[in-house]
Amino acid sequence: SAPHELALLRMKAAGIPVPAVIVAAEDVTRGKPAPDCFQLAARRLGVDARDCLVFEDAPAGIAAAEASGASLMVISATHTHPIATLHASIASYDELGITVDDRGGIELAPSRAAA
Repeated sequence: SAPHELALLRMKAAGIPVPAVIVAAEDVTRGKPAPDCFQLAARRLGVDARDCLVFEDAPAGIAAAEASGASLMVISATHTHPIATLHASIASYDELGITVDDRGGIELAPSRAAA
């Protein structure tokens, strides 16, 4: 939801490498809860939104992800009270472990810290 320059600054401050594809606020006419940002990201990646997994913490973003057709993981770390959702959810990204296979495929699983 952030403008492109702010997104870049935040990634740099967090030590996160800049991804090959970024969709920023100025890239879409309609913001969340419209699904435009997720649909555009999928197009730029050359995949169908239904083959994507969206991580979201805000109600408008959750609605946008649902409308896009993508799978959704709700992150509740930014909330005082957990969001009621039928979607998979985690409190924090620290709860996820990631493995990459020989073909570059990604598999998410609970991390040892969360298990």
